[in-house]
Amino acid sequence: MVIAYFTPATGIGGGIIIGLSAAILLLVSGNIFAASCISSSTILAPYKALTDPSTAWKLLFLSSFLIISNTVLGPHFSYDERSVEDPRIPIVSMYGYLLSGFFTGFGTRLGNGCTSGHGICGMARLSKRSIVAVVIFMGTAWGTVTLTAPGVSFDSNTAFLRTEKVPKIFYNRWLGFGVSIFFVVLTLCALYNLWRTKKQNLHEGIKLPRHQGGETTSQVDKVQSFEDNNQMTLPQQQEAEDDDVHTVTNDSIHKLIPAGIAGSIFAVSLAVSQMVLQSKVFGFLNLYLFADEGGFDPTLLTVMVGGYIISFISYQFVKPFGFFPNNPYARESPIMASKFDIPTSKVIDAHLIGGAFFFGVGLGISGLCPGPAIFLAACGSEPILYYWWPTFIFGSFLAQRIKACLDSSDPKL
Repeated sequence: MVIAYFTPATGIGGGIIIGLSAAILLLVSGNIFAASCISSSTILAPYKALTDPSTAWKLLFLSSFLIISNTVLGPHFSYDERSVEDPRIPIVSMYGYLLSGFFTGFGTRLGNGCTSGHGICGMARLSKRSIVAVVIFMGTAWGTVTLTAPGVSFDSNTAFLRTEKVPKIFYNRWLGFGVSIFFVVLTLCALYNLWRTKKQNLHEGIKLPRHQGGETTSQVDKVQSFEDNNQMTLPQQQEAEDDDVHTVTNDSIHKLIPAGIAGSIFAVSLAVSQMVLQSKVFGFLNLYLFADEGGFDPTLLTVMVGGYIISFISYQFVKPFGFFPNNPYARESPIMASKFDIPTSKVIDAHLIGGAFFFGVGLGISGLCPGPAIFLAACGSEPILYYWWPTFIFGSFLAQRIKACLDSSDPKL
């Protein structure tokens, strides 16, 4: 079978670069590479992102990602050629973007992860939760794309998810530049607050502890971890969110540069792998194309394999996740931080299963997960900014509220 659109070199190369970005965050900072949680936690808790020194690295990650996407890479993705020229690839409508953004935000927040958090990082350390999540959301995405593809038996019921309007413009330089600058300003404010807090701590005679200090910080870290498994009750969450007393730690400072580098590399990886082109995702998830001469495109699979391999290798240097217990190079702490923040939960609950299912539906409708959606926002893609991201934020907020209500009534749910 001729596979006309398959680009294995860029797929594997881009996947390797994605894995490198994840490895930098893991080995240098001790953090998990989870695009959905980094973005949603920053957007849903802007005050915390600006005032808590321990989260400043997330804003720096996003800012570097956005700037590189807008100024360097965006002009090369002015439109998705295959989606314009190939009738087998759907062009997503306004309603499709609205529903996809909602389901993606709701699902990734409820299930605590997406293709990067569960797919690249979770599976690389052989997490049962992540393996189950990936199987569910990829299976759901396959089903969604196949059932809603143009020309199938359900076409009349799902036609509202598509449009005939072409071309599909990706790049609006100044709109994307405005989005990027907005996050850069937020990052500068967070860095200024970090500097001011550090100065105040020193003035009050507080030495910079190496650890992320205090019970409040560790609790908040658990809330934001993409596999937290409900480790905090609602009163604890509220107490953590309302606590305005912060201490600058060495970890807060040392995580900044690795986060900026990882964000920039992540932008490059998405461009190289071409995963910002929705036709690449649709070309893999539409099972009808497998039997259609030249239509199937398994590039996405090579991206996942490349990222998985590099991420898997990085975990061999983290105790106790490596396969070689006597590995003299395995570390108990990251290179520039005091501890690894790696989820260890093995519980497969309704949150995980339901979240993965809804994320799979969202991925199948638009061919987008959070990482590429951030890239396209930096490129000024109007459908992404006007439709996808607003409903993503709403879906994330709703999932967060539902989890809080369920956890307060029955922590075992």
